Amino acid sequence: MNNDNSAAEKIDAPSSNELSAQEVASYLKANPEFFIKQEDLLADLSLPHKSGKAISLLERQVTILRDRGGDAREKLNNLLENARNNDQLFDTTRSLVLALLRAKDVTEIADVAQDQLSHHSNIDSCEVILIDKKGLKVAGSVRTESESILKKQFVDVFRLKRTHCGAISKEQTQYLFPAQDDNIKSTAICPVISNGDVLALIAFGNQSDSYFNVNLDTLFLDFIGHVVGAVIANQQPDSAQ
Repeated sequence: MNNDNSAAEKIDAPSSNELSAQEVASYLKANPEFFIKQEDLLADLSLPHKSGKAISLLERQVTILRDRGGDAREKLNNLLENARNNDQLFDTTRSLVLALLRAKDVTEIADVAQDQLSHHSNIDSCEVILIDKKGLKVAGSVRTESESILKKQFVDVFRLKRTHCGAISKEQTQYLFPAQDDNIKSTAICPVISNGDVLALIAFGNQSDSYFNVNLDTLFLDFIGHVVGAVIANQQPDSAQ
């Protein structure tokens, strides 16, 4: 009985001469012309397909190459789209800086910032909210709010002192964009900073829920926040202290 079991184990055991899948793959990579001389073998090969039908090796190769080509095109399109967005944002930033240099007071600074940024093609709504610090003098048309309320609403913006992109609560959206909160699906909240002090918030809204996302590069938006902050500080020296 024991002898029979030993014989069966020997028959079932894989031969030490058998090639592993990795060895076969390595050989085929090193010899891509292998199947040219093995047409009969190539004709016998078939691969399962999602539909349940078997397909030829050539069909599978074409499918893989097509998928890879599609992925490459998608990555290229994403790069081109980001480049176009950055070009547009650079143009907007340049126009904003030039307009801010001509502003005569904080009211005009807030109005210019909101007007210039609202015209960017990917910004569906823009709101500028100044922190109501001691000595701040602005027209009644400019939105102001106490620092304590803004800190409570947007704690991460004040803590990190950089632009926050992504989803926010319904209440926060209503607060930032009271005129069209139902249309805004994603936001970017940019702190206006001078000497490390937050002087205001600039809120950007987009009707797409994926445009302002956590992976978005905020370099230009952070730069805008610092430029507006520097101009406000020049008009109100005490506001940044």
